[in-house]
Amino acid sequence: MTTVLDIIAKPALGPWYAKEERRYFEAAMLEVLTKPGARDPEYVLAAVVEAVSGVKAADRAKQQAATIGTAVHAGIEWELRTRLGEDAGPAPHLPDAAAWAVESWKDWARTVALEPLAIERAIYCDLCGYAGTLDLYARVGGVLTVLDWKSGKAIYPEAFLQNVAYRHAAARQGLPSAQGLIVRLPKLLEDPAWEVMPVPERLTLEDFLAALSLWRWQRAMAGQSAGDLPRSVSMRLEHREHDHQLIGSRGAGGPSEAS
Repeated sequence: MTTVLDIIAKPALGPWYAKEERRYFEAAMLEVLTKPGARDPEYVLAAVVEAVSGVKAADRAKQQAATIGTAVHAGIEWELRTRLGEDAGPAPHLPDAAAWAVESWKDWARTVALEPLAIERAIYCDLCGYAGTLDLYARVGGVLTVLDWKSGKAIYPEAFLQNVAYRHAAARQGLPSAQGLIVRLPKLLEDPAWEVMPVPERLTLEDFLAALSLWRWQRAMAGQSAGDLPRSVSMRLEHREHDHQLIGSRGAGGPSEAS
């Protein structure tokens, strides 16, 4: 499901990429200037180019963030399964950033009387044609809730679409919910405490399916497989095509309804 939502543009990534590349270039330049031969401009240029070649700085940062995010999820999953009395195995070894996030999560969980019901549950909707793994299905203050953990610097809108899709699929598998919550956990000591945002009620499954439809179109244009189109989605697209043809025929002076 996360792959599907990658279709949504993320304007904030552009400036972030530029900042990461600039910071990496500056670090490489400072390191090169401390080496013998730094007085030779050609040497400096060649050495800096070699230092910054390969994986982009921003991609390195994304990989590191993904690693921390995975560790945060693993730490929380271990805590939850242990609370339920399951054999969760030995406690995972967490990097400092992930350990800080998990400790913050513990503080939050205590404030809401968290009651876990289903942890890292694989869910799907065969009618809509998507699947995913929800982080947690639980009672939060007594309310049935689908929760997503995030460890980035902010909660982004696509997280809401993901949660809406999870709630729909979970309900089809007997896990109904009254709300969805996104819980952002800090990875830095200077970062504020946890941040919790409810999924806006105005968002619907149709909003997610619009992204899913665009993702399928992009895959098709690239000659890549997007799986078989579910009959329910196919029928919806057929209805849309019919509506577009009807509107077009009216605009061209074709038949219209009698007034």
